[in-house]
Amino acid sequence: MSHSPGEADTPGHGLFSPEGVRLDLAIAGPAPRIIAYGIDLLIMAVCVVLTFVTVFASLPVGNAIGKWFASLLPKTANHAHPGNPNGALPAQLGGIVFAIFVLAQFVIESGYFIFWEMLTGGRSPGKALVGLRVVRRNGLPIELGNSMVRNVFRIVDLLPANYLVGLISMLLSPSGERLGDHAAGTIVIRLDRPQAAGEITTSRNPQTLSLTREQLARIGPREIELIRGTLRRLSTIPEDRADQLLAEVTETMRQRLELPELPGSDPREFLRDLLTIAERYLRE
Repeated sequence: MSHSPGEADTPGHGLFSPEGVRLDLAIAGPAPRIIAYGIDLLIMAVCVVLTFVTVFASLPVGNAIGKWFASLLPKTANHAHPGNPNGALPAQLGGIVFAIFVLAQFVIESGYFIFWEMLTGGRSPGKALVGLRVVRRNGLPIELGNSMVRNVFRIVDLLPANYLVGLISMLLSPSGERLGDHAAGTIVIRLDRPQAAGEITTSRNPQTLSLTREQLARIGPREIELIRGTLRRLSTIPEDRADQLLAEVTETMRQRLELPELPGSDPREFLRDLLTIAERYLRE
């Protein structure tokens, strides 16, 4: 199956670089996202409490708000009415209080996450501690429009309570997207720390590769970084994935150089020779 850059055969975590090399993003599952959200929720709760204490530390403001709230009580709880003999809060007021609570939660959470996602490139404090990041589906950093859409949809994801809709959406989605992610075109990935890459062994006297200056002119710093990164990564990934990556990069370089076939029988040796020759050419 052929692919164009940026396209993937596995939605949400497979994509292709401009050089035509497949990149796989590690999708974050529900468990680490719940842990990250719990940390963020704790931070938000602390901020709300501190704000509340700060506001009411000013007596004039606190007294004014207290008097305003007390003026509402005789109509509800302080005085019994014929239809409400026990002075209990009417059901309508309970519904209003609940609606205000949900709205306040939505506003605080949305503002909190939009602020941190824009400040840190997709990482709230909770996500940073757990090792997660929000990115666009093509792997590029999240933008303001994406962040606003995914966070506005929180009011749907948190229904009917405790993000039940969002959790079901994540479990059903192959790329772990809640409804806000679907609408915004974003995914949450794990920032796994890869194994340290080994040293690159280059060819001192490449014998199997002979290139013209016109061909070498097509190899720039970006291609050299691709070759270097590939050679470093080969020893840190499973053998089947290493063979696939090696074949993709080798074929990309062969097409870039317009070679009718791959010189020699060892793709690694081809990349080592090409790296050596290209670096010598750029130093001239």
